[in-house]
Amino acid sequence: MTTPVSEKHFESDETRRLPKPFLLRRLHSLLGIWLAVYLSEHLYVNSQMALYVEDDGQGFISAVNKIHAIPYLKLVEILFLGLPFLIHGIWGIQYALRAKLNSYKSDGTRPSLPQYKRNRAYSWQRITSWILLIAITGHVIQMRFLDYPSSSQDGEKKSYMVRLVPDPSLYLVAQKIDASLYTKQEIEEKGRGLSEEEKSLSEMEGESYYTLLDRIDEGKEWMEAARKKRLKKGKVLAVSPNAGGAFFLSVRETFKSPLMVILYSIFVVTAAYHGFNGLWTFCISWGLTLTRRSQRVARFITTLLMGVVMLMGLVSIWGTYYTIQFT
Repeated sequence: MTTPVSEKHFESDETRRLPKPFLLRRLHSLLGIWLAVYLSEHLYVNSQMALYVEDDGQGFISAVNKIHAIPYLKLVEILFLGLPFLIHGIWGIQYALRAKLNSYKSDGTRPSLPQYKRNRAYSWQRITSWILLIAITGHVIQMRFLDYPSSSQDGEKKSYMVRLVPDPSLYLVAQKIDASLYTKQEIEEKGRGLSEEEKSLSEMEGESYYTLLDRIDEGKEWMEAARKKRLKKGKVLAVSPNAGGAFFLSVRETFKSPLMVILYSIFVVTAAYHGFNGLWTFCISWGLTLTRRSQRVARFITTLLMGVVMLMGLVSIWGTYYTIQFT
């Protein structure tokens, strides 16, 4: 007996697998939402930089210290930040290369529908992806490699070191957050003193010998960390007793530059738009907002969140710049 057509159709629907491109796009979208969440947290913490006149930076420093107290932090960053960013970025580049923007005037060889807002939003989503590719790469190189604090262990205490250019208020700020500043000459003197102590080891014995040996080992580790931050003429080494203080001074150093202020402002606006416009499309593609009304509500909420996150980032940048220049 032959199977009715309707039953054949039903069976094929049951056994049919979802297309791989569909699954990849859903995963790409999901990773984008996770990155939007991280962006919100990151800019919230950074927004407290602008408050350091009132609370001596303790809000920012405390938040960063809590992050750096997370066990296996580097592994956590790789698994929950590095890999999602990398995967989302690689797929995003592929989608951007294949994208056909239709919100601009055309000579007739391609569609041109600029009158539709969502077409324009789609175009900007693709454009911001290229801007973010450059901005995130530069940000990671700067903050994770060039300006990332070096560290040394001193007994139970740890020191974090960053390289800075002195400015009129730096010494006062460093004093408020319990950081010490060293010139190149002072570091060299510290190294010579360490060498003298090492020579005197031969004259020591018993408990005094081991106490001095421990101090010398800790001093060598300190010097090794300090030398990683090669000081050029006119720069100083800031040594903070906690990670939050070192990152505070590093971010402050970045936002002393008008050029960096402008570049990071573009970065923040671009990231906020890309993340929260992506959140709106995520709600549609995952079936959360299927009606026009629900899509309008979602658009209002995502636009509001976009504005809040954008504001937090700009407050961090311009507030820090203002306090450095005018206080």
